[in-house]
Amino acid sequence: MALMMDTQTPISFDVRAEIRIDAQSETVWRSLIEDIGSWWPHSFSDDPRISLEPWIGGRFMEEGDEGCALYAFVTHIVFGRRLTINGSMGMQGARQYVKTYTVEQDGERTVVKTVASTMGDIPPDMREGYRTGGLEILEALRRHAEAAR
Repeated sequence: MALMMDTQTPISFDVRAEIRIDAQSETVWRSLIEDIGSWWPHSFSDDPRISLEPWIGGRFMEEGDEGCALYAFVTHIVFGRRLTINGSMGMQGARQYVKTYTVEQDGERTVVKTVASTMGDIPPDMREGYRTGGLEILEALRRHAEAAR
C-alpha cells in the first residue's frame, strides 16, 4: 500500500457581493428564508426540493428522487436582518463554506450584502465558480423578491 499526497496547498478566500432589490426588506427576507426552493439556481438533481430551516442548527438542503445533499447548517440568524450558513454546500472533498446574508432597508429598496468565506482544497476553476455562482444566486433572489412584492 502506498500513501499518495496531493501537493496542492489548501487555500481560503472571501467573495463579497451586494445587490439592490426593488422590494421591501420583509419581502426579501421571506424570499430568502421561506421561498428559497422557488428560486435557488443551483442543484444536483433534475427535480430538486430545496429548503432552509430558519433556526440555529437548521438544515439548508436539497432533496431529490435520486439522492440528497446537505448544503449547510444555519449558525447565526437575526430575524429580518442576517443569516449565516456553514457547511460543505454538498461539495466533495475537504472544503468548508460560510456565507452571511445581510438584509437592509434603504428607502424603497433593499440592499442585500453577502460575504462567502471558503477554505479547503479548491482549484482555480472552482474559485471562479464561487464568484460567478454567488452573483447568480443574488440575481435569482432579486428576480424572485421583485416578482413577489
